[in-house]
Amino acid sequence: MNRRNLPFNALRAFEAAARHASVSGAARELSVTHSAISHQLKLLESQLGTRLFERTNRGLQITSSGESLLPVLSESFDRINDRLTDLQQNQGPAAIPDIINVTSTPSFASKWLVPRLASWYAEPGASRIHLLPSLDDLDLQAGNIDFAIRCGIPPWPDHSHELLMSIHMVPVCSPEYAATSNALKHPIDALRHNLIHADIAEQSRGQEWHDWLKGCGIDCPGQLDGLSLKDPALAMQAAADGLGLAIGYFELIDRDLNSGQLVCASAQRIKHDYSYYLLHRRAPESGSAAARFRDWLLGQLENG
Repeated sequence: MNRRNLPFNALRAFEAAARHASVSGAARELSVTHSAISHQLKLLESQLGTRLFERTNRGLQITSSGESLLPVLSESFDRINDRLTDLQQNQGPAAIPDIINVTSTPSFASKWLVPRLASWYAEPGASRIHLLPSLDDLDLQAGNIDFAIRCGIPPWPDHSHELLMSIHMVPVCSPEYAATSNALKHPIDALRHNLIHADIAEQSRGQEWHDWLKGCGIDCPGQLDGLSLKDPALAMQAAADGLGLAIGYFELIDRDLNSGQLVCASAQRIKHDYSYYLLHRRAPESGSAAARFRDWLLGQLENG
């Protein structure tokens, strides 16, 4: 095939679809329609005279021809991206990008990061922050993401990590709920209340309540009933709305406690197995906009 006729759009569509094993995933990444990706895949297969995917009820199944093409494209795109990034960063202060892309868990974003961004923007020459609250699996390269803030246990494949903060669990509720319900004179009293579960990824329902009770010396086998949610920020909102007791991350809810939106239902704080980490594909170069944001973020943590 003549280099002038290389179908770059079709190659990008194939590489993205192969990584995601999904036409929809490729469409979201490349910000095009599902039908546009399908059209590009069919076009590429027609030009090559071979099938790159088998279409099944479970999605795309890459063929041997596709498997031979994928690593060549992925490596080439990586090298192009890295070289362009190096050229951009080596042009001095005038070439510093004005956007830093950050993905964070919704709870960390709403409870900790966003309330502190005014401090970032107050700094001279502060770059714009594009914040993507998400609990999805990481693919920093695909989304052109500079940093990810995730709660978990290292390692994360293909990503470097730095500890941001450990977290401690404490039962919380609204002041009205605390005033109208019996106080937690003992941790086991929590079982008499409507429990709100955050149900974070890779944990069973009510796991954080189990862990808190266990940390208080109480063995509580079996599932716990209550309101099941999928994110700590939603659990905090449900507690603030008076729906029951939720496990709060003490390091994230200082503003809610100071404002009186939430109160601690118990003085028992139990360290979580998970911690918050800052993840990146490679360390930002000294003096870059990304390095400045990282230093600001760590400085905010040191200052509380």
